[in-house]
Amino acid sequence: MQAKEKILKAADRLFGENGFDAASLSKIAGASKMNKALIHYHFKNKEGLFASVLDRYFEKLTDTIQSALLGEGALPARISRLIDNYTDFLEKNRNFIHIIQREINGGKQKERVIRHMVPLFQMIAKASREAYPATRSGDLTAEHMLISCYGMIITYFTCHGIMEKLLGGDPMSKENLRARKKHIQRLMDIVSEHIKS
Repeated sequence: MQAKEKILKAADRLFGENGFDAASLSKIAGASKMNKALIHYHFKNKEGLFASVLDRYFEKLTDTIQSALLGEGALPARISRLIDNYTDFLEKNRNFIHIIQREINGGKQKERVIRHMVPLFQMIAKASREAYPATRSGDLTAEHMLISCYGMIITYFTCHGIMEKLLGGDPMSKENLRARKKHIQRLMDIVSEHIKS
């Protein structure tokens, strides 16, 4: 593994576990077994390193969303793929959730996170409005439906301890993840049927 990759891997873990403020360059250097000079060489500073970690996540997430949403099929089928793909992305990238939640709730990198997230939300809302004119205004606007769906997915990952107690087992087991995806897809099917009429 190249030095840059080792640094990114260590930074990802420490930003996820401790947040931007608490993850010092010294700790990242120690965890990556690289010296701080190499971190400065590749990333200039901690902000640059954090930006690189975040950019990598959002490149993957953008590809994940675009491949589902812009693929073939009617919007309900594409939304179903999007729910599957996004859930899989979160399951495989657990540090991402911690980094995003911490920063969006008052971290120093909040604006950077928002700049990445807003275009993704807008892309999905636009597709919904185009497919379902009923989502352009009223109680079921595309934006509010998107926020509701996002909440249904993300809460499952951010409240792991509660979910474990409610489900009586590991929420991240294949069986529980599969059940969660099916549940969300069923709810979205119900909403889709309602907004078609």
